[in-house]
Formats: sequence, C-alpha cells, structure tokens
Amino acid sequence: MKKEINDRCPLQSECEKICKYKFHERECSYYQGNARPGAEIEDKTKAMEAEWEVQMEAISVLASQSAPSAPQDAEPVVVHRDAGALVLLPVDKLLSHPDNPRKDLGDLQELADSIKANGVLQNLTVVSLESEAAEWSALSKQYQEHPTKEVRNLMNRITASQPKDSEGLFRVVIGHRRLAAAKLAGLAEVPCVISNMDYREQVRTMLMENIQRSDLSVYEQAQGFQMMLDLGGTVESVAKDTGFSATTIRHRTKLLELDKDKVKKSEARGASLTDYIELEKVDDPEEKNKLLDAIGTADFRSKLNRTLEAQEQKKRMVAFAAAASEFAKKIDKSDYTKMEYVTSYGYYEKKKTVERPADADTVHYYYTENEYNVTIYREKASEDGEDDAAARAEMEKKTAERKRRVADLEAATARAYKLRSEFVKGVSTQIAKKHLGDITAFIILMGVNDSIDISYQDMKNLFGSTFDFDNDEFTLEDAAELTKAPERALLLTAYGIFGDDEDVGYVNSWRPEHEENQGLNDLYLLLEKLGYEISSEEKALRDGTYAMFREGETAAPEEKEAGQNG
Repeated sequence: MKKEINDRCPLQSECEKICKYKFHERECSYYQGNARPGAEIEDKTKAMEAEWEVQMEAISVLASQSAPSAPQDAEPVVVHRDAGALVLLPVDKLLSHPDNPRKDLGDLQELADSIKANGVLQNLTVVSLESEAAEWSALSKQYQEHPTKEVRNLMNRITASQPKDSEGLFRVVIGHRRLAAAKLAGLAEVPCVISNMDYREQVRTMLMENIQRSDLSVYEQAQGFQMMLDLGGTVESVAKDTGFSATTIRHRTKLLELDKDKVKKSEARGASLTDYIELEKVDDPEEKNKLLDAIGTADFRSKLNRTLEAQEQKKRMVAFAAAASEFAKKIDKSDYTKMEYVTSYGYYEKKKTVERPADADTVHYYYTENEYNVTIYREKASEDGEDDAAARAEMEKKTAERKRRVADLEAATARAYKLRSEFVKGVSTQIAKKHLGDITAFIILMGVNDSIDISYQDMKNLFGSTFDFDNDEFTLEDAAELTKAPERALLLTAYGIFGDDEDVGYVNSWRPEHEENQGLNDLYLLLEKLGYEISSEEKALRDGTYAMFREGETAAPEEKEAGQNG
C-alpha cells in the first residue's frame, strides 16, 4: 500500500502504516518529542529533560534530609524518564524481563519472516532501567524507615534483574516474542513505548497479557501468581487484578510444591486442573511427584486411590500406636519367655479402636509396631515351654501375614470396582448408541448364564437418588422417564443386572488366592469396547500376577510394588 506523506512529521520514513495522527499530531507522543524545527507543537524534548533534571535534584535533596517517617504503606516516589514516549530503540539496548511468566517463546520463525517483510507492526512496551534504579532508591528509603518483607522482596527482585552497567538500557514488559523475532529477522531497531510502570505493575501486566492470550501453562500461571504474592499482593488482590477466583489462585500456587519437569510432562499428556486438585489430597510431597508420572494415563485414578488408601492406613497405624502408648511400653521385639500375645491392630482394620485393658494398672503391657500392625503383649502370668512359645509366635506371624494379604487384595478389588463403576456412569449416550449391539449381547449372555440379579439399590446408585425405585407403585410410566436416552439407560441396567460391587473380583472368598471369574472377564471385554482403559493393577488381578496372590511367601518390597503396578 502506498504511504501517505505527512510533511509535518519527521518520522514518516519509519512508519509502516498510514499515520492515524495526521493533521492532529498533538495526540501523538512520538511526534511531540521528535517534530522538525518549525513544525513542532511544543518543545517536548527540552521540557522533559528539564523536568528530569528538576526531579533528580529533588531526589538528591530528599536523600540528604532526615525526612519524617512515612506511613508503612506509603508509596515510593519513582521517577520515570521519557514516560509515554514512542521511540525507535536498538535491539541490543533491550533486555528480556527476568520475571516474564512465559519462559518458552515457542517457534519464532514465522513471526520473524513476517517482521522481515512488514516490519514490527505493534510497538513493544519497555521500562527504562534508570527508572527501576530510581524506584529501588525510593524503596530503600522506605525500607529503612519501615522494613517489611514485601518491600525487601521487591528490592531483591529489582537488584537481581539489574546488569552491572544499566545506562541506556530498557526492560521489555510487553513484546518478548516480537523482540526475539526481530533479532532473528536481523532488525537493528524496533518501535517501543516507554512506560512508567513500577515493578509490581510490570509483573501483573506480563501475567495478564499472557493469560488473556492463553499463552501460559498452568505451572507458569502459578509462578506468576506467586510472584505477585511475593511482591506484596494478597490472594484476594491478585484475584481482583487477574479475574481468577481466589480458590483457583490457591490451587495454582500449590503446583509450585511439585516437581517442575514432571508437571510440564503431565500438562503435555492432557492433565487438567481437576487432576492437580486431586493431588492436594496427598500429604507426602514425594508421593505427589510419583503420581505426576501417572496423570494423563489410565492408571492415574487407580494409583491415586491406592496412595490415598495407604495414607489413611498410615494415619490409622499412628493412631493405634499412640493409643497403645497410653498403657503399654514400646519394644522392638517380643520376648515370649516373659510375655504373651494379647491382640494386634492391622492397617486394614478401619473401625477397630485400641481398648485399654482392665488390668493395665497392675499388669505390664508392651507393644511393637511396623507398617502393617501394632501388636499388644502382656507380662506372662505363668511360664510356658519355649517350644510352645515359638510355635505360638509362628502361628501369630502366619495369621497376621494372611490377614495382611487378604486385606490388600480386598482393597485392590474395591479400587478396581470403583474405576469400573465411575466409567460406566460416565459413558455418553452417543457411545452407548454406537455399541448397542455389544450391550444387548452382554445382557443375553447373562441371561443364558443365569446371572441376572439386580436390586432397587443397584438401580438407585446407577440412575441417581432422584428416582424412587424403592416403591411398590413404581410403574411402567415411571420407568419410561429413564428412556429419554434409551441406549445409555440400557447400559446402566445391564451393568446393574451384572451386580458389580466391591467384592466382585478374582480373589478366593476365604483365602488370598487367585480365582478365575469369567463373568468379570466378559464385563471387562464390554467396557473395553466402550473405551475403558484397564489399569495395570486390574490386569495383575485378572491375570493372577498380583503380588499378594503368592501364597505362603512374603514378597520383597520391590516385588510387591511391581505386582501392584503390573
């Protein structure tokens, strides 16, 4: 497009677009500071330089005086040279902002090609490092009079960002990609607007600019929010500034407790904020980071549930030990020549509580603890033979081991059921309609195998509590309300007819052994056709490779983990 000529403007050769300020140059800050002699509206340059000298002199005077104490929340006096000016600045005088929340600028080649052909069409926003130095001086004075953590943090951020020689340098606030692309395109200068933003405002501006364009990862957002908090903001003020809820900001900043690289990988796998919120239920930071490896995979929910179970089990063991310590002395191991077994409390016993013996004031009691059991002993009332004591000890050990294995298998079976039921309830009508033939075939198979069994409670759990299935007056018309999405209703009914629950699995009903379950195999086959991803733990249960199936042996810790994870 042919450029229009504005003889009054000294910058017409640099402009890439038709100047929108033609014939009303008074509104153009760039023109006002650079107009040709005879065409100037006012000598803006001289006025700004004069103002600068006056302000610098004022600062010197203030620094040498013993001024009265200012309120703690007083705003520092900051001088900004050339604020509002639009200028062409050399790219080697422009520095990237160290606190820019967007760390990855992405592929710059396309933007560089555009800039090479058309120039930089959008001005960069920059801040003079001289103004940052002035801000630091003002903050320093404020800190001396009223030291606060927020002011100290702000001063530290400014100090860390300052090069040894800052004369004539500017910090980019908006336009990091444009600057990088301009350098790639070989440009020597880029158009910039000099801003008067203080450091807090710079951080907020960079965060909001990138958030509004959805340029930031969840982790980068978290870093930006935390930076604003570190510089004196509150959760409420950051929420007001950014438009995010206070709850979201709290959840985001929690991510900073996690391994940065693992978070990035989990984001790439499609992790949602809901997934990260679920992680907050886990107390141990190490366990949180382990679970990050599973986010975005079919194993995440299973591993999360298992971790939460282990967490609750650990808390129960701590509670058992604390209660036992009220009347018993802790020992490393029992001495069957001097004491006898009373009872034990295992991690799997959710409802059991430690009871103080009636004779605890007259009889010595002892207890041992490990990750699986708290065992109570008492002082022997009479002497038993060593052989009898050893045999009893061995029996107790085997009994405790069997209980532990059974409890582990029951818990794993319950977790598998939870994953199946949540999936079935979440199947869309579209998916159910696509696989109507498979659903119908499954119902026919259950009829042939005489395995049709369903209760009103099963129906209530599947369809929701709003439906009164426990009613003798439930009619065909009532049932018709459930058929607005008939394919999905048929799937839920089929699943209810199957009778899935926490006890349905591949475990012998009374021994910790693997047992085939063809009906459950058939259900898994249907679910997989509907899009279900079976977890590693479920596969190990189905195949009989789960560690706790190893009858009569105690798996080594690494073998146990391998069995539970497939």
